[in-house]
Amino acid sequence: MWVLLGILFFGLSLAVKVPDGGTVTKVVHEPEAECQFSVHKDGPNGEELSGTTLNTQLYYKIKCKPAKGFCLNVSNCTVSGEGPGQKPYAVIDENGCTTEPSLFEHVLYEDDYTAGIYNPLPIRFRGSSSGVQFFCSTTLTPRMGGTCSRKLCTWNEYTTQQP
Repeated sequence: MWVLLGILFFGLSLAVKVPDGGTVTKVVHEPEAECQFSVHKDGPNGEELSGTTLNTQLYYKIKCKPAKGFCLNVSNCTVSGEGPGQKPYAVIDENGCTTEPSLFEHVLYEDDYTAGIYNPLPIRFRGSSSGVQFFCSTTLTPRMGGTCSRKLCTWNEYTTQQP
């Protein structure tokens, strides 16, 4: 099985309420994320893989170049087969939380610029190709109050890595 990783970039518009009841909108131009993607066996420090079998636990690692005042944010991940007409299937939502807890875990942040996603049960799509494409929206978002603000995800019986 082969895994292809993709990256998408977005702009950000911040709306701030002011005391007189009005709103000021400021467009923040985020730096372009310069990231490296890798797939590892069993976890973030496992052997880096270029192909795998269905019996291998995978860890998708995204490591980006630091940008002062910004944090990595990974969201909206999909998987699809490589064949023609294969539609993307959502596995991570806009908050970095899994939508398929038996297949993928929530996005885990190792630090401000490194994230990963455990895939304890690799998947395969029907078709002539055994390859799987994995796409995520990877953005650098402004720090709020000097820290990286991220949504918390709910853990359930399928998750193995809890905060």
